Amino acid sequence: MWKVSTPLPPKSKPIPPEWAETISDVPAKDIRRIAHEYAAKAPHAVVDFGHRATFTTEEFEMRRALYAANVLIGNIERKGGIYIGQKPGDYNKLAGEAVAPVLAKPGVKDMPKPAAKRIDQVEEQYAMMWTSGGVYQTILDATLSAVPYQLHGWVMSRTNPMQTMTDRARVVEAMKKLDFIAVCDVYISETAAYADVILPESTYLERDEEIADKSGKNPAYYVRQRAVETLGNTKPSWQIFKDIGHKLGLGEFYPWENMETLQMLQVNRDTDLLRRIKDEGFVSFGKPIMLREPKMVAEFTKAYANAKPVDEDGTYGSLLTFKTPSGKIELTSAKVETMAPGRGVIKFREVHLKKADELYFIQGKVAVHTNGATHNVPMLANLMSDNAIWVHPVTAGKLGISNGDPIRLTSSVGTEEGHALVTPGIRQDTVFAYMGFGSKNKELVRATGKGIHCGNLLPHQTAPVCGMTVHTTGVTLAKR
Repeated sequence: MWKVSTPLPPKSKPIPPEWAETISDVPAKDIRRIAHEYAAKAPHAVVDFGHRATFTTEEFEMRRALYAANVLIGNIERKGGIYIGQKPGDYNKLAGEAVAPVLAKPGVKDMPKPAAKRIDQVEEQYAMMWTSGGVYQTILDATLSAVPYQLHGWVMSRTNPMQTMTDRARVVEAMKKLDFIAVCDVYISETAAYADVILPESTYLERDEEIADKSGKNPAYYVRQRAVETLGNTKPSWQIFKDIGHKLGLGEFYPWENMETLQMLQVNRDTDLLRRIKDEGFVSFGKPIMLREPKMVAEFTKAYANAKPVDEDGTYGSLLTFKTPSGKIELTSAKVETMAPGRGVIKFREVHLKKADELYFIQGKVAVHTNGATHNVPMLANLMSDNAIWVHPVTAGKLGISNGDPIRLTSSVGTEEGHALVTPGIRQDTVFAYMGFGSKNKELVRATGKGIHCGNLLPHQTAPVCGMTVHTTGVTLAKR
């Protein structure tokens, strides 16, 4: 966790581990030791770069710095390092023969493209975003402020913005302003309680799904299949939206009758392949390969007589390209600089997440519950119905708080009440809670008022470049 404010040393001098110690709490001697151990194992080492971008406004910088740490020891496509999945088509070209079947991508010809501008600016400021996902919280901006235009309806599937978005009061305001809300979900979530229409979806154990690519060092596919009979009047989400499409006269855009029809189209009507994937659940093809690992490349070329010729060093390193202007790894980005001036290079920036007299408030997931969705499910609610606030013993002592005491957290946007879990497993300047608890909707009878609602404490703040809402803020803690 970065501290509030620690200026960099003068640019003319190297940045020593002693400076890093002041913002990380990791002793300088350990930073040096770890750096030397890491470099000594090059290229067979890796720094895990994680998957989130929501801790601070500068998360983008941290993640790209972690990637750079991997690049600096040359671990791309090396054992123990980072590798790029070998998709069937590319793998077959490399092997010079059809080693792995290539799935078809059943689609719709002449699918009309939306004429309206995307509300989340992924073509502009957030052009680095995964366009199939987008910048979620801009739905609120378009609803409340008509930016870039006014929204009137929201149809959502398997999402619970009442819990996962920041500033719950703002989410409520937006949902009340909309003319229509439809929610497709497995459970009656906190958000579904606000919907005009609830579309009940089957659980993953009750539905069949498309064949999915799970390629790693060699091509692979897997399929999720129905394991139990459906309970109640539910349907898989693909069936729900297909049925709605037909009712709206859009049947031409759903050219498959059912999931098995779609699967058959995926495997190009190869019944033996479909049967094998279903029987085994997970199927892989060919020999594993990492393009810059000489021994693996040698075994690959021995197995496939028509394989592409190797480089002089016995690897396929020259075939490794990236989606950059040069096709090589680039540690600077003109594209990012255009979107967010000054951010085209990796650079430390001070992070301001709380006031001097506040504690950092962070959240995480717990294995008992699925994200922010299952807290009203009877069996899971019985296992865990509350989220105690983790407080360090020193911090608790200063505030006169003992384990189990009722406490109050207050942020710039909300106040929540719960109880304390005094533990050395948290920093002295930080409090922690599992997310998904403290529902405000009476419809969720088992979850309402149980624990604190994390989203009610988090202000609406969007990080530059990556467009994610920031899930760290400052709070005051007091005993009730």
